[in-house]
Amino acid sequence: MPIVDSQDSRLDEVMSERLSQRFISEDGLYLDTSLEMSPHLLISVDHMLDWFNHLEEIAAQPLGRRLAHASADHETWRQNRRTTPLPKGIFSKRKRIPWLLEDWSERGLGLLSVQSEGRISVEKQIQSAMAGGQGAGAWEVLQGSRFRFRWEQHDASRTDIILEPDSRQAHPPRKVTGVWIDRARADAKLTFPAVDKHDSGWEVDGRRSFMLGRDLILRLEDEILPHTKNKFDDGTLILDLEDEARVAVWNIFARAEKQAFIDGGEHVMIADTEHWEGVAMTFFSRTGHGELKLCKSCDSHGGVELTFKSSFHPALLTGRVMACWQRAYGRQPRAEWRQDEGLHIIRVCSRHEIA
Repeated sequence: MPIVDSQDSRLDEVMSERLSQRFISEDGLYLDTSLEMSPHLLISVDHMLDWFNHLEEIAAQPLGRRLAHASADHETWRQNRRTTPLPKGIFSKRKRIPWLLEDWSERGLGLLSVQSEGRISVEKQIQSAMAGGQGAGAWEVLQGSRFRFRWEQHDASRTDIILEPDSRQAHPPRKVTGVWIDRARADAKLTFPAVDKHDSGWEVDGRRSFMLGRDLILRLEDEILPHTKNKFDDGTLILDLEDEARVAVWNIFARAEKQAFIDGGEHVMIADTEHWEGVAMTFFSRTGHGELKLCKSCDSHGGVELTFKSSFHPALLTGRVMACWQRAYGRQPRAEWRQDEGLHIIRVCSRHEIA
């Protein structure tokens, strides 16, 4: 019999309450009440690192600088829009870093510290390039000045950021939006899962996790867009988009998500089409990828059409659907994504015809 009141319990009740108050779930998306209801993804650090590694492999180019620039603009954008404004006044400077760290702790991003003049660090980081941009973007908000920056990975848990004053006029990062349609959302159905303590933040299901903003993913997409030269003509993934460059970037995102999910070794059991409802709740709604509306069979070999009410990002959603299908049936999938009146419709089946 389990010991209910074990002193070894790692449940972080305070953080669990803070997260449940801040991130509300609507139609399978976690919306940040302190940031204009912006969608966020509940993602493990290991999954993020694996996904980004696959991203670089599939894109066949280093993407660290692209991620750093996207992260810097994302952090500046969001800190300027928080419902709790930056402390101001004569004695406000000593309050600014605690103001920032309150936000970072809830998002699970680590700690900012000042090393010396023109040098700061992000400790207990997620990923080095991401931390470099994150720290630089936050520092611009805290100081009210613009900086050039470069970063150096000190070790696996810390990145140092070297800052140089930039005399150019600072322009606030523009707002970015996805190319798909976001439907009006329904009332919340899920509560944020309880989190456990972790030496570097908080964890869910034994894995250190954090909240990844859609805005960051969209900025990374825009950073990669002009530089991608990939052509995907194998028919594995068909996306209903007119922009060929964006089709290529979404392919990279989806294929990286598919492989990262498979690398995670999750068990997916599907014997009947209706079992997709449980799969969607566990691997989609619970993490903020979106909520399944309906599913229907397409063939006698596991082919299925899934209709989602919402999506954090359609490329990540489609890649994860493909990964779940492959884990369930042990065969390579092919998928198609399209939108119809704001609904995300994904048809997935075997890549190779079965006699």
